Amino acid sequence: MAKTTSVETLSTYKRIMRDLEQGKYKPCYLLMGEEPFYVDQITSFIAAHALTEDEKAFNQMVIYGQDATVMQIADNARRYPLMASRQVIIVKEAQQLKGIEGLASYFKAMNPSCVLVLCLMGKSLDKRTELWKTALKYCEVLESVPLRDYQMQEWITAYLKEKNTRIEPQAASLLADFLGTDLQRVVMELDKLFILIPEGTLAISTDMVENSVGINRDFSPFTMFRHLTDGNFSGVQPIVQYFSDNEKKYPLVMIISLLYTHLSRILKYHTLRMENPSLTEDAVGKLMGSNYYFFKETLRASRFFTFSRTVRAMELLCIYDSLYKSSDRGEATDGELLMEMVCKMMA
Repeated sequence: MAKTTSVETLSTYKRIMRDLEQGKYKPCYLLMGEEPFYVDQITSFIAAHALTEDEKAFNQMVIYGQDATVMQIADNARRYPLMASRQVIIVKEAQQLKGIEGLASYFKAMNPSCVLVLCLMGKSLDKRTELWKTALKYCEVLESVPLRDYQMQEWITAYLKEKNTRIEPQAASLLADFLGTDLQRVVMELDKLFILIPEGTLAISTDMVENSVGINRDFSPFTMFRHLTDGNFSGVQPIVQYFSDNEKKYPLVMIISLLYTHLSRILKYHTLRMENPSLTEDAVGKLMGSNYYFFKETLRASRFFTFSRTVRAMELLCIYDSLYKSSDRGEATDGELLMEMVCKMMA
């Protein structure tokens, strides 16, 4: 069976939310996958809106997988609501439910007056099992797949557009570069933006992002990487010092992760070029699946980071990631480790 894509995840999520907002509830929701944002959003909406406050006391139940059995869940789901049109049962951490395969029997004969929500966090069902096949037939299923880093700028722009707000491309890129692919964190920072920006603001600028999130575009990991690929050590040095002075905001592990993301794109570019020497640059960009903005940066960076230099740089990331987590680092600070690693990359 083909893997679910992040595009399919978003499409399914929007469809489910549209139905819920119209008051259309299904007897069972199977919510699973590595990206918790969509799972939490659907679960929170059902918990808040499926019942009135008066109805919740007797008809809404939250259960944790490690504390329940399949039989208990099925028995509770089969009972009828008390003075309400439905009851709601939310099973959190359902991946810890022993014998979860036993729910297949309940799926085949569900109580229409019960809304059962199964939340598997960080995990999906085995798609070869009878439970998965039965769930697909009888339940509303969402597999929440994480976004790739190159999709984040577009996701941020689309999220704000739904709130009737535009964002400058550079500002969206800055947020995407700084916040990564953790949607919970991204949404938290975007919601903070709405609180801090002046009322009636229709477009979010780079300055607003810098003031709200605390990002400095002149001292960002992305700017450091641009100087690195230009061989501009005098540009890299003050940024590394800035990171060293602000270790809580820019921990070494985060810098290493962001550098790994950039270098992975470059390595993929070189690999595709070697495998397909006759392809044009645009054709390689399409094979990589990244948007034009990121491909332009990858292409630019590949001139300094040749294939062999890129492989060496990624080896250095692994070495310094281990040093960061090890006692073998001696008295070296994170800033000193970062400076040493960058110098070796530029050698």
